[in-house]
Amino acid sequence: MILEPPLLHLFGRQHGVASHQQLRQHLSARQLRRASELGLLVPELPMVKRLAGSPTSNASRIHALSAYVGDAGFVSGLTAAWAYGVTAAPREYFEVMVPDNRAPELPSWARPTRSSWRLVSDRRELADGRTVSSPLRTLFRCGATCSDVRFEKIAEQLWRLELITPAEAAAYLQSVRRSGRHGVARFERWLEHAIERPRPSGSGLEVDLARALRDVGLPEPVRQHPLQLLSGEIIHVDIAYLPAQLGVEPGARWWHGGDLWARRDDARDRACDEIGWRILRFDDVELRDMRRCARQVATIHRTRLQLFAAQSAPEGANTCAELGVGRYRRAARAVR
Repeated sequence: MILEPPLLHLFGRQHGVASHQQLRQHLSARQLRRASELGLLVPELPMVKRLAGSPTSNASRIHALSAYVGDAGFVSGLTAAWAYGVTAAPREYFEVMVPDNRAPELPSWARPTRSSWRLVSDRRELADGRTVSSPLRTLFRCGATCSDVRFEKIAEQLWRLELITPAEAAAYLQSVRRSGRHGVARFERWLEHAIERPRPSGSGLEVDLARALRDVGLPEPVRQHPLQLLSGEIIHVDIAYLPAQLGVEPGARWWHGGDLWARRDDARDRACDEIGWRILRFDDVELRDMRRCARQVATIHRTRLQLFAAQSAPEGANTCAELGVGRYRRAARAVR
């Protein structure tokens, strides 16, 4: 038998692919040639074989690229983010970082990027043998290739996976900052909002809704704002406007589904009411019209500010004159 159990275990761990160097630890040069002639091993990349019959998948292609570049480079960018478990990273192509002086022969599904910058220090080997860029190098590369929205979602999810923190990201950016490097400004824009936050956003919906709220003219919200209830429990409001004591909670129906979760959310919202906070909830179906939801939040935000201004007006003051008759009447109707 040419393919012994240890070799089959190697293929199983690496989704059906292995480099010639790995194969030579189990096979002689003659056995490797014979296995190829018999069709047991088929070419996947130069000096990389795939076990016949094993399916091609995203994971197997990442393993193949890792095996191909070896110690010289790593899988990078959006591909590395996906390997870390970031669902916000698309899989339209597979990116691999190689040295400047290397001219790799790659299929159409792979995209080489050449660099001589930190190829050793920013290289990480995952438990299953895939070699990818470090989480911070991955994020830095995404800053050069993604839109602001996608970059923020990837950054927040890497944070939720406990692979990075904003403080670590700020230190990394400071250490690698260089004029002319792409993505620095995008990285800084995310850090500006995230560096003082105690925890990452709860979902991509939160990122999208926060942007939509800014687009309709609302001020920058506080994200993941800690709020202590009368019971002493501390909760975190996804999107919070402190002057209006208004919180916004986006969430998918599958996540907050069922009577038990609905009752839990209702009880939490009533506990917020007890301390003067109003919580607005939008599910994924409602958020398909993101702008409509944002406009509704803006209206409620404006009304609450007007009510607070009326309540804090000096006794005997002409509140209608101060707020404007039309605005005051709308606020009064909202109370009723």
